[in-house]
Amino acid sequence: MRKLLLATVAATAVFATPALAQDAGHGYVGIEGGVLFPRTQHVIGSVDFDATTVADINAAEVARVKSKTGWDADIIGGYDFGMFRLEGELGYKRAKLKSATFNTAFVDAINAGAGTDFTVNEDLGISDHTSVYSAMLNGLVDFGGNGAIGGYVGGGAGYADVHQFGESKGKFAWQLIAGLYAPISSNIDVGLKYRYFRAGRNNASEDFAFDAGAVTCGNVACSGGVATLSNDSRFSSHSLLASLIFNFGGATEMAPPPPPPPPPPPPAAPATQTCPDGSVILATDACPVPPPPPPPPPAERGERGQ
Repeated sequence: MRKLLLATVAATAVFATPALAQDAGHGYVGIEGGVLFPRTQHVIGSVDFDATTVADINAAEVARVKSKTGWDADIIGGYDFGMFRLEGELGYKRAKLKSATFNTAFVDAINAGAGTDFTVNEDLGISDHTSVYSAMLNGLVDFGGNGAIGGYVGGGAGYADVHQFGESKGKFAWQLIAGLYAPISSNIDVGLKYRYFRAGRNNASEDFAFDAGAVTCGNVACSGGVATLSNDSRFSSHSLLASLIFNFGGATEMAPPPPPPPPPPPPAAPATQTCPDGSVILATDACPVPPPPPPPPPAERGERGQ
């Protein structure tokens, strides 16, 4: 069981896809289902023979009952406060009988008084299945998450109605829980959950009537009678469940940031002007003053008027 749990948890960690499911401050609901591994239970038995000439068999532990792998399912609803979660759970468990193994001394005593040929592997009328209805309140410590793989551990307590040995008995129950989860969308998580469940002592019983199988048993007449079988142990089990959780008010995907503004245009070229001398200057500047004209050439000698 431990190896199966570790292998499944490792597989979840490898294949889970991070997303954007909200981690705290929201309510949630979910469904869970998986396999149930009931633990062996002990049976108390006694026999009341019809004839007074055959000694009755006093109550003692006479058998062990094993159940097949069954199934376990529940619905949950709660609120995530951040590092702590509080949730309610309604569950149902069911498993069929695998075997009932009786003590050799008990079976021999019945056969000796009734002339029957029962074996240690007879079920002697024990119910062929066990079912459990439960209502639990769980407190969980949450870690991780925030859009990636997270985990939790905790426990719960409540009420369990165990249908077994022909009777239904309601008792106090408690459980231990551990699990992993991973978001697959902004509102939905998937995960794996381990649960150890234990109900109160059942004390249910059923009668198995039998007839004499022969005429004489030793020196007396064989006698029919009634064997009373009771479950004097507590129903307990291990479960491995797959979870599908819907979170209310899941975080929405953030819009991408706006693109950066375009760079400013280059500054405009300043206005210019071309001066008479061909130079180019700013329009706000004054052109240089042109040089004065050259003086007239001097007059030559011998000219009239000299």
